[in-house]
Amino acid sequence: MLRLHRGIRIVPGGSSIRDGCHVARGVICMPPTFINVGTYVAENTMIDSHALIGSCAQIGKNCHISAAAQIGGVLEPVGAFPVIIEDDVLVGGNCGVYEGTIIKQGAVLGTGTILNRSIPVYDLVREKIYNATATVPLIIPEGAVVVPGSRAVTHPAGAKWGLSLQAGVIVKYRDAKTDARVLLEDLLR
Repeated sequence: MLRLHRGIRIVPGGSSIRDGCHVARGVICMPPTFINVGTYVAENTMIDSHALIGSCAQIGKNCHISAAAQIGGVLEPVGAFPVIIEDDVLVGGNCGVYEGTIIKQGAVLGTGTILNRSIPVYDLVREKIYNATATVPLIIPEGAVVVPGSRAVTHPAGAKWGLSLQAGVIVKYRDAKTDARVLLEDLLR
């Protein structure tokens, strides 16, 4: 059963919201959006064009899931964790959040950031490295501003060829400048 509340704005043009979803009041879906089975989307969130919300993903209040972002889902294996995006998060365009990653309240993911169990996130502000473990998912701290980065390959052949692998980099935590930019997103709704 699809649970849509009055007060949802689904702009015409080819969006698909599967049965078994909860889409709360005030959600805006720009076409084409795909929201898969078992998803929970809380109040006043905007799902932008070409965004995909995977099975059982949980999206908090007042979030903006930007164009072409993919929020991974999970139906199997049993015991796998869904992606959780807490309240007031901005997920930039072409981002990918997968494999049970948790994005804490107020975080901002810059355009093109990819997060999963295999990609470490380097926190330049707190001088920490965040990784998933066998029992704990990757967790992005509250208010973190994450951008795509890279890390050098240490294998001799990789080093010889100058290769690097993907990484996330926390460059700062939300401040007045970040809040003003996110406010502009809200005004454009």
